[in-house]
Amino acid sequence: MKKYIDVLRRIITYYIIWRAAFLIGCLLPRKRKTAVFAYNKNYYSLPDNMVSVMNYLKTGGWTCIEYASPKSSLKRFLSDIKFQFLYARCSAVIVTDTFDPMYAHKPRKGSGNIQLWHACGAFKKFGYSTLDGDWGGDKRLWKLFPRHNTYTDVFVSAEKIIPCYAEAFNCDEKIVKALGVPRTDVFFDEDFVKSGREKIEEALPAINGRKIILYAPTFRGNTPQDAHNDRVIDFEKFRELSDRYVILLKYHPFTYNCDNFTEDDKKEYGDFVFECPRDIGIDSAMCAADIVVSDYSSLVFEYSLLSRPMIFFAYDLEEYDRSRSYYFGYKDFVPGPIVRTDDELLNALKTKIGTQKTDEFRREYMNACDGSSTEKIAEYIIENYS
Repeated sequence: MKKYIDVLRRIITYYIIWRAAFLIGCLLPRKRKTAVFAYNKNYYSLPDNMVSVMNYLKTGGWTCIEYASPKSSLKRFLSDIKFQFLYARCSAVIVTDTFDPMYAHKPRKGSGNIQLWHACGAFKKFGYSTLDGDWGGDKRLWKLFPRHNTYTDVFVSAEKIIPCYAEAFNCDEKIVKALGVPRTDVFFDEDFVKSGREKIEEALPAINGRKIILYAPTFRGNTPQDAHNDRVIDFEKFRELSDRYVILLKYHPFTYNCDNFTEDDKKEYGDFVFECPRDIGIDSAMCAADIVVSDYSSLVFEYSLLSRPMIFFAYDLEEYDRSRSYYFGYKDFVPGPIVRTDDELLNALKTKIGTQKTDEFRREYMNACDGSSTEKIAEYIIENYS
């Protein structure tokens, strides 16, 4: 009964309340050069992909409205009605993730619904590609309440991945455009890249000039609510490298409230294992790193821009493949050695890893990211939706 009531509530909200509010908003004139940057407050402050685009539009005389859907259910219900009025009157709505209130109807004629997406490339499957899987949504509910169905433009990091995003968003490939990813522009700024190491060493002076191994896995769990990290690294095994290397831990934001590195861990391994401060972003952490160890995280696309070595610690490869799956065959896709155990990881870290495969990976999956993604996307918005 509770499930049916919830579905009925969503039907009323999706098909009646949101649409009615939007239509009322359309009785008023459309505001030129006005962009709404919309996101869910559950997990984010203003997403980094939005910041540079917002600043660029502001310099061009645009009015930019930051809209954060509240965490509280009642506040969100009332606030998302307000969003419909903004949606009806603006020139463009810009999002970087799923945002349900914009899917109940198409945008007003002449306006744009723009998806920047928060990740680069196309690694693990998402959206319509995962329906009825362990990770994905319920196919019947997505048919009743479509998502990603109102975009006018989707911007991605390379031509090769356009079909992946068309599948994930169940949209025409024509609206998916390889203009780059705004958050990657910083990796072409030499001062920013240099500052990454400086920020880390200032926050963690005990690193003391040693090389940095950045361990940055994606989370485990089938929803953001049950996200967690598996404890798979036996730090004691890596003590032999501690005269030359430190391990810097940077976990997914979904798992920040998990007990990732305990006080006992800090006492035992705190001379060579460090948690990256939360106020230092993953982009700065990557710039500081001499090598990245990850698994299925899309951060490897950004890291490829630095042309540095990567190792893929895929201890649960088959299990993860069954529950989430990938757009490309994992073993042939990743630009670095795949390891399954601590011993294999340790041996890989002792081996010189070249960057030829990384550079090929970058040219294939990140070729639209050239340091001017923000400008290209913002100019596209200005040209098409002013």
